[in-house]
Amino acid sequence: MHWKKIVYTMAAIQVGTGITIIGVVSFIPLFLTSELGVTDPGEAAFWAGLISGVTPFFVALAAPVWSMEADKKGQRFALSMILLILSISIAAMYFVKTPMELLVLRMVQGMSGGFVAVGMSMVMNVTPKEKLTWSMGVFQAAMVMGVMFGPLAGGIIADFLGYRMPFAVFSVLALLCLAATMMELPKQTAVTAGAKRESFLTHLKSFMKNPVIRLMVLLQFLCNCGMTGIGPILPLYIKDMMGGEAMAVASIVGIIIFVAGGTSVTASLQVSRLTQWWSMTTILIGASLVTACNFILQYLMPTVWTLGLMRGLTGFSLGLIMPLANTILASSVAPEKRTMVVGFSTSFSLMGNVAGPIASGAIAMHFGYGMVFWSTALCFVLAAGVIYHEREKLLVDG
Repeated sequence: MHWKKIVYTMAAIQVGTGITIIGVVSFIPLFLTSELGVTDPGEAAFWAGLISGVTPFFVALAAPVWSMEADKKGQRFALSMILLILSISIAAMYFVKTPMELLVLRMVQGMSGGFVAVGMSMVMNVTPKEKLTWSMGVFQAAMVMGVMFGPLAGGIIADFLGYRMPFAVFSVLALLCLAATMMELPKQTAVTAGAKRESFLTHLKSFMKNPVIRLMVLLQFLCNCGMTGIGPILPLYIKDMMGGEAMAVASIVGIIIFVAGGTSVTASLQVSRLTQWWSMTTILIGASLVTACNFILQYLMPTVWTLGLMRGLTGFSLGLIMPLANTILASSVAPEKRTMVVGFSTSFSLMGNVAGPIASGAIAMHFGYGMVFWSTALCFVLAAGVIYHEREKLLVDG
C-alpha cells in the first residue's frame, strides 16, 4: 500500500474516532444538569471538569502500554482493541443514572487511550523524512476535524433526540472505525516491524535524556492544558451569557467549536508552507503568544457570536502548534523508536488534558468563569517563554 494512502486512511479513521470521543465530551455539562440531577452551577462545573479530566488521565497511563502492544502484535491489532473498548464503554454511558457512574465509565474509556499515539506513529513510519511536516499537518487536521464535527453532531443529536442518544450513535461510529481499521490498514509498518524490543524503563530513560523530547513534551503539556481547560465551562459560560436560557445551547456550542476547528484545520494543512519562510521555533513562539491574546479577547467579547469569532481566530493559531511540535519530536529519534516516543510523549503531555479541565472546573467554582480565560492565556504565555528560553536546543529548523 502506498504511503499516502495509509496516511489518508489513518486520517479518515482518526476523524471518526475523534468525533466519537469529543462528541461525548461536548454535552456532558448539560447532561449532568438535565439528566443526572446536578442543579448547582458550581457543582456542575466541578463534576464536568472531573469527568472530562479523568479520561485523559487514564489515557496517559494507557498510551505507553498500547504503544508497546503495537510493537509486539502490530499497530492494526492495537488500534482494533482500542476501538472495541471505546465502543463498549460509550454504549454503556447511555444507561448511567448518577455522575459517579459516568465517572467510572469515563475511566474505562480512558483505558482505551493510545489511539492517537499508535496512529500517529504509523503515519510517521510510512512517511518519507522530507514529507514529515506535511503528514503531521494532515494528521493534526484529522484530529481537529474530530473536534469540529464531534461537538456539532453531539449538540444537534442531544438537542433533538435527547442527551442519551449521542452515546448510542457514537458507539456505532466507533464500531465503523473498527471495521475500517481491520479491513484497510496494514498489520504493521515496515519500520516498526523490524524494531528491537526494549524494556519500558530502558525506553523511558533514553527519552528523558533527550532535551528536545523533554521540551516538546512540556510544550504539549502546556498547550493541552490550555486547549482543554476551557471545554467543561464553555457550555455553562455561553448559557450564562444568554441569560440562563437553555434552549439550543448544545447546538450553539457545537457551531462555535466547529468554526474554531475549521480555522485550525486550515492552519495545520498550511503549516509546511510557513516553514519555508520562518523557522519552526519562531512560528511556535508567535502562535503561542497570539493564542494567549486571543483567549483574553474571548473573555472581553460582549455576545455569544463575537465570542465565537474569537474562538475561530484562536483555532487558527492553535492549528500551527501541534504539527510542528510533533515534527520536531519525530526528528529527534531514530525511526524505529518513533512508536514508543510518541506513546511516551502522548502519555505525559495528556496530563495537560487532565490538569486543564479539573483546574478550570475548580477555578470556575471559586473565582468565576472569567478567571478560566485568564489562566488559559497564562498557559500559552508560559509555553512561548519555555520555547524562547530553550530555542537553541531545537536544532530542527524549518
